Amino acid sequence: MSEKKEITKKILSLLQTLPKEKIQHYASFKNSQIARFQNKQLLETVSEKDLKLQYIALKELVNDKYKNYYKLDDKIFKPKANPKYYERLISEINGEKKESLFTAFRTVVFGK
Repeated sequence: MSEKKEITKKILSLLQTLPKEKIQHYASFKNSQIARFQNKQLLETVSEKDLKLQYIALKELVNDKYKNYYKLDDKIFKPKANPKYYERLISEINGEKKESLFTAFRTVVFGK
């Protein structure tokens, strides 16, 4: 039983290291998982093996295993058809520059 507590402490500490989400969602992954692993009744039903597997999966997620394994090249981020598309999306997400109503309308109509 104490090993379950140790694993849940490790999982909670890993969840605390996750960065804040840039886009507000209805439910935050970080907050929902913290609430889930703090629920003692729910943790009693989960086996120790499953907790270990969840810890390993979360550790790989935090370390960006798959982001580093499947690296994306410039062909994906700057396609020949519309090279500034992803730059606009990322700048909009980061809040660097916002499109006005006129430029948004122009983008929708002309695609540039």
